[in-house]
Amino acid sequence: MVDKTLIKGNSLFADFSDAQAAKLAALFSERSFASGEVVIPERAENKEMMILLAGRVAIEVSMSLSASAEKTVVTMEDTPGRIIEWSSAIDTTKAGATAGARAAADTRVIVADGAEVLRLLEQDKDLAWKFMHRILLVIASRLKDTRLQLVSMAAQCR
Repeated sequence: MVDKTLIKGNSLFADFSDAQAAKLAALFSERSFASGEVVIPERAENKEMMILLAGRVAIEVSMSLSASAEKTVVTMEDTPGRIIEWSSAIDTTKAGATAGARAAADTRVIVADGAEVLRLLEQDKDLAWKFMHRILLVIASRLKDTRLQLVSMAAQCR
């Protein structure tokens, strides 16, 4: 459990009520990663929700299906409050992560069990709407980053 001030101080949850922040704080704990450490293995089962507190995380994808494939950084997350892993709260099929994540600097995150977050969201519809809206903003940002990366890679192939 983290202190609710840590939740409220996070830009992702800044406009959440104290009661909503307290509900979320009860689910999250803090975790640290050293620079270069794998934060989320690619294609791992999605079990946690992870939000950046401090540091820098590279979101990576393999260039082939081989386990030893070269990885390409799709985007770099370094803004506190950005969601690093959210799939567990919305992917009930447990399809597996579509990208991996690696600490590009010493990094601190807050982590919650995705199933517990989903249960809370099912119980509190106002909290769910706010939370899912934030996730949609992250997805939109990642799609934009991915598109820019693809355009850049295509330009290099000419």
